[in-house]
Amino acid sequence: MKKIIVAVAALALMAGSAYAAEWNFYGSARVSTFWSDTDTDGVELDEFDDYLEEVQFDEHLQSNARIGANVKVSDELTGRFEYGSAGGRANIRLLYGEWEFISGKLLVGQDYVPMCLTGSNQVFADDAALAGWGEIDGNRRAQIKLTFGDFQVAFVENNTNYSDAFGDTTDESVDVVIPMIQVQYALTFDNFVITMAGGFQTFDVDDGIVDDGVTSWGLGLDAAATFGAFSVTAQLNGGTNVGNIYDIDVSDFAVGSGYAGVDGDEVIDNDAMGGRIAAAYTINEMLGVEVGYGYQVTEFDVSNSEKDEVQSYYIQLPITLAPGVHIVPEVGVIDYMDDVFGEDESETTYFGAKWQINF
Repeated sequence: MKKIIVAVAALALMAGSAYAAEWNFYGSARVSTFWSDTDTDGVELDEFDDYLEEVQFDEHLQSNARIGANVKVSDELTGRFEYGSAGGRANIRLLYGEWEFISGKLLVGQDYVPMCLTGSNQVFADDAALAGWGEIDGNRRAQIKLTFGDFQVAFVENNTNYSDAFGDTTDESVDVVIPMIQVQYALTFDNFVITMAGGFQTFDVDDGIVDDGVTSWGLGLDAAATFGAFSVTAQLNGGTNVGNIYDIDVSDFAVGSGYAGVDGDEVIDNDAMGGRIAAAYTINEMLGVEVGYGYQVTEFDVSNSEKDEVQSYYIQLPITLAPGVHIVPEVGVIDYMDDVFGEDESETTYFGAKWQINF
């Protein structure tokens, strides 16, 4: 009898909580259809080389297709969750609660970090938006974030990757004492916004050979302006070992880059600099046009080091068939330019469209 009473009380409590909160669900279905042609001149890939130089078609449900809800418990207490479809499986994109107190807000959970300065709408590679190719995207990470008006400070989960003596990315044999710290401040005017952001992290490597520290820092300055139907955004960014702080992709033979390296028993810092510019014009309610360009470069802080560079540029014609119904044709290039050995890497030319319905 007691178990029944407890079960009924629990159900009543859950029902009461659900009734008290406002749940506003939303979703976004996104399918990518693109042809791509990869030129691997200067890259020796043997029999696989011929395959890559053929035009390839790919259609898939984008990893950032999503479903979620904004939850309001009270004027002071809100929350949000959002699931994506990375790898064909449901994955948590966002999951956080936020409490508004007298002078600010406290957020606990997984959300976009302060070092997310996005402005491009590039749709290739699942809405890449030039991330890693010139634009800062620190992505979504577990954090404790405080917001005071236009200022944010967040204590973010660490990224302890570095390149070991074999050039492989690893996060083994590290000691971490403090979390990553990120900040952002935005200045808003009538028709433009200037946003500044920074991040810092440090950890030690002690694998029996290397006994040294890795210190990562990054800075970003972003400006966005709107003049009627025309808008433009521009960004400059840079730092040291920035791969620990935000996504960076300057090489076609490694997944991610921008990490510190190892030379003997010492850690070698990896310096980075980049930027992007994008301009858009709304022709009418149905049609628009956007062009964008991004550039990123890294170089190890050691004598005779070669730069590793990438650039990407695109033009798109976003089409709105109805509220929430979008088709975005796009043509663009991703050029990995030279690698750390001074040799040419691959260049991919692509064309196709993203199909999206928000509900």
